[in-house]
Amino acid sequence: MHSPSLSPNRPAARCIAYGYAVRTTLPLPGAIARTGDGAAIDIEVIEAPVSGGGAIDGPYQRVPGGVIFTARNVARYLCTATSISIERNAGVSDERVAGLLIATALPACLWMRGEIVLHAAAVVLPGATRAVAILGASGSGKSTLLHALVARGARVLADDSLCVSPGAAGRGLAGGYFLGSEPRIFHAVRPEQSLLSAPLAAAIILDLPRSSGVAVISRLEPLAAFQALLDHRHRPRIPAVLGLEAGLLPRLASLAQMLPVHRWQRREGRAALGAEELTLLARL
Repeated sequence: MHSPSLSPNRPAARCIAYGYAVRTTLPLPGAIARTGDGAAIDIEVIEAPVSGGGAIDGPYQRVPGGVIFTARNVARYLCTATSISIERNAGVSDERVAGLLIATALPACLWMRGEIVLHAAAVVLPGATRAVAILGASGSGKSTLLHALVARGARVLADDSLCVSPGAAGRGLAGGYFLGSEPRIFHAVRPEQSLLSAPLAAAIILDLPRSSGVAVISRLEPLAAFQALLDHRHRPRIPAVLGLEAGLLPRLASLAQMLPVHRWQRREGRAALGAEELTLLARL
């Protein structure tokens, strides 16, 4: 096992994350590498001192033009729509800093850019052209299911957070996924198994508790679908801190009307995908 990296002075690299061109001095697991082609940079990630602050809401502080996210004993992240400045605590590894960069800081940028960010994985099944978003609370099995689908030839669109654009197109960190309990291990996928963007065919919510009988996938009515999307936003306190809630609700309602949302009760005790489950997924 390699030692944790503590290298804040490495050269910046270009990559694609959630469909945006990012230049970063930190590793960004799941982002797709991009060679320097002179194209404009959408989001710049650097390590620099972070100062300032305003009203505090838990780990978040609203500041002019953005928000500061403080991860105790790890780092402070100053997030705007176009940049993230990171001030790490002494001795903290790249892996820990990058983990919260992709879990919280980058989603904060996306919210500020007017995106909808869902707590979801997403894949395109073999033979399909549209993606299925997999929503669920932490521990519901999103990554385990993603791993099983990739093993069957699915292409990765997103791991733990999914950016949804008008028209229900999805974008994420498509280069791999994290699996297991802490510390979670990153599993890279081959380039041909990753997609930068894809239209969404449906969203499925992994329901708990699981079914004692056969697996069941049932479609939600629009009002229940809206509530489900509202409940499964990624880092929902960020748009609240930034005062973005009022403009977000109509857009979520529109998405719930456009995108079929289903609830999936998997069979209790089953980890592997059954033939009947694959059939149900293929019909979405």
